[in-house]
Amino acid sequence: MLLLLCLTFVGLCAGQGSFHDQYAKFFERNVDTNNNKIADLSEFQAKFDSFDLNKDGQLPVAEYQNATGDAGAGAATFFSLLDPNTDGVINKTEVPAILNSFDGNGDGNVTEEEFITHYTDVYKKALAMQISIGK
Repeated sequence: MLLLLCLTFVGLCAGQGSFHDQYAKFFERNVDTNNNKIADLSEFQAKFDSFDLNKDGQLPVAEYQNATGDAGAGAATFFSLLDPNTDGVINKTEVPAILNSFDGNGDGNVTEEEFITHYTDVYKKALAMQISIGK
């Protein structure tokens, strides 16, 4: 398992361009719904709503994993890094804090490049956490 994670990390470092492209496509398809290369709060809230399968305004990690189809420990770790108060549940009221974590210049919007930068940072932190857990 540790070897697989190390190889993934090496692949991430060696192939940053491909990850950049993957994150750009994810942003374009899943976050920036009006295709203007900028995501605002309404788009982040719509993404939250798509993950909130039972529509109760709360997104626990298990529901996130069901919505994304990724039930692995990596998804749980990634989720924990996005959860503003790290209580294991993202509430709809926390969506603005998530947007702010992606918003590099503090203008209330997230450009594609800001999204890619923060998503990459979170991914690397999640991967590092998985590697340290595997030791």
